[in-house]
Amino acid sequence: MDKKYYTDLINKKPWQYISDHFDNLKKFTPTVITTLDVNPEDWIKFSVDYFDDAQQKSEYPKDHYSGFSTKLAKTMNELGRNEHNSFELNYGVNGETNKIMCEMLGKENIKKMGLQEEYLLLRLIVQWPGNGVAWHMDDAGSYTRTYPELKIDENKKCQLGQLVRYWFSPTDWENGHTFQISETMLWNYKKGEVFQIPFGMGHASANAGYTLKYSVALTGIRNV
Repeated sequence: MDKKYYTDLINKKPWQYISDHFDNLKKFTPTVITTLDVNPEDWIKFSVDYFDDAQQKSEYPKDHYSGFSTKLAKTMNELGRNEHNSFELNYGVNGETNKIMCEMLGKENIKKMGLQEEYLLLRLIVQWPGNGVAWHMDDAGSYTRTYPELKIDENKKCQLGQLVRYWFSPTDWENGHTFQISETMLWNYKKGEVFQIPFGMGHASANAGYTLKYSVALTGIRNV
């Protein structure tokens, strides 16, 4: 980096529109919804067995992003987010990985979350030390592409009910692992503790530790 690039960032403040957007949202304080019965070794073994079906992702605009999310990703790239600090293995879209993870999660855990068994989308994310997911919001783009027949509206509702986005870690918290939702930083969490991420709410994660970080984001339809 040279001085001019650094000076231009300070003067132009390309992040200002991001602050303006998220600072004006109603704050959300996540709490533990329920605690699932999960075996960390099952999820780690799954990540090895289905390695070839994992998406190898990093920060850049994706085809299913909304206009705002596309602009946000481009800004993050301008600020230095790239394949060297935002790399992850992401399971759930390719092959049969979503079906297998739903079976691994099990009916009782799905019931604990109050979700319908059909139309679930799980994403297992594996982050390396020094990598993380930049500040962003969820549009349910992958979900709507997976289940186009649901005809989801702008309020994330469909004919079967209200969509929700949940997050849990299949492993206990370890040093340097963090997950932020709105203004709340999650740390020292236990395996299987479920938190909600409201659609449109800012969140991010980081692995500033020395072990691999595993987490699961899932989208489903809440039981009435």
